Amino acid sequence: MGVRGSRLSQIVGVSKRLRSSTPVMTPRGYVPVCVGVDGDFQRFMVHTKLLGHQEFMELLYRSAEEYGFCNDGVLRIPYEAKDFEEYWMIKKSKPKIFKVKPL
Repeated sequence: MGVRGSRLSQIVGVSKRLRSSTPVMTPRGYVPVCVGVDGDFQRFMVHTKLLGHQEFMELLYRSAEEYGFCNDGVLRIPYEAKDFEEYWMIKKSKPKIFKVKPL
């Protein structure tokens, strides 16, 4: 039960502009991941079941080597975004991954 769209929001006076500018929430069972190199990142939502996949774990180890284990914020993977999209979303279509469009 959130403030958005409730009677409480009308009483408190939360404006429609504030409600519409709230960030998109991560779906249950997914992890937000930024993939890319040299500042060219794309955001994906990766299902948690995929995190245990051996090939995906190699990407996580590469990320830990690049950014360290104590990285704040979104999980970043140093890998070409187009290659990631082609391999994981097209060839390995069974695992659930989808691309998030920038706001």
